[in-house]
Amino acid sequence: MSQFAPTPQFPPGSTYAVPEARRGETFSPAAATPYDRLPRTLAWAWWRPLLALGVGLVVCVLGSTVVVGGGMLAMYLAGELTSAADVDALLERLLALDATDTFVLVISLGSIAIWLLAVPIALRVAGMRPKGHISSVALRLRWSWMGLCALLAVVALVVNFGLSLGLGALAGDSVSPEWTPWARLWLPLLVVLLLVPFQAAAEEYVFRGFLVQSLGSWLPRGTWPRVVVVVVPSLAFVFSHGYGLWGLLDVGVFAATAMWLTLRTGGLEAAIALHVVNNVVVFGMLASGALGTTVNGASEGSLAGLLITAISSIGFAWAVESLARRRGIERYSTWPQRETAAPLAVALPYPVASWLGGERMGTSTRVANTQNV
Repeated sequence: MSQFAPTPQFPPGSTYAVPEARRGETFSPAAATPYDRLPRTLAWAWWRPLLALGVGLVVCVLGSTVVVGGGMLAMYLAGELTSAADVDALLERLLALDATDTFVLVISLGSIAIWLLAVPIALRVAGMRPKGHISSVALRLRWSWMGLCALLAVVALVVNFGLSLGLGALAGDSVSPEWTPWARLWLPLLVVLLLVPFQAAAEEYVFRGFLVQSLGSWLPRGTWPRVVVVVVPSLAFVFSHGYGLWGLLDVGVFAATAMWLTLRTGGLEAAIALHVVNNVVVFGMLASGALGTTVNGASEGSLAGLLITAISSIGFAWAVESLARRRGIERYSTWPQRETAAPLAVALPYPVASWLGGERMGTSTRVANTQNV
């Protein structure tokens, strides 16, 4: 009778059922599972991520509709939305996104922040538990690690603004601040501080979490499938922004950086930290008038600005990865993937089996023929 390796323990609350080994089989789970394939460690079936995506999309649309509709209802009750012209004016305000317009900030940020509810709801409906696999390979947000990444993000943003001001001064360009009075500034700043962390986290959970893990669990291992996992969610994130060419390219650099950080650190913490710090500082500076305008996206961007963003993003990514290595941040999950659960033991002549790393058992050797998907 053959000997069986110990059955591995799976995540608490996981619906994954460990298959029983049959005679002549051994259990040899994968040594590690990357972030984008974590759904494979659960009760994975091809339709589960598809169902989760469908439910998540419906919840996102309904949630955003409720927020925008609620805002419009409030304006109607206040007597500020009584005609088609008023509706057109409101749409123009939402598109312009003036950082001193408190109402517009609440609607714009809140309609995205509510997406956070879509993730746990969709995963629960699809039976993909524990839901923490979207956060990281540790099945939760690693808060202390995210705090360290936030500090590095502040440094990266200071470098970004420093380079921008320095190059602007050398080129003879100057920014003329139009400072916003404190009476008009304090409330927008409060809204930014309260809502931006949820808005930024929601986008990371949807684009760098939900989409990435859905694609990663569907596609086989390999270089080109990994390219698809990176490119498709990044393009979806870029084109969800209504900027011009340079602005979209700038967002593309951010998306690539966030994707790199997510896959290299095994979780969303670094990407969330960068996104939150960036948005809080940018919206705060816009609201203050320090950039000479309070309208988001008013600047068309430039090649120099794109290069500065790339430099600061690369520096941030390098610093985060270096710190992650020194602190021993887990990049992979120890939970085995579903398809590697039961490799077959095949009897081969010893000379052949020895080349494959088998151990001699009389005149033949049993070698595990593991099939990975």
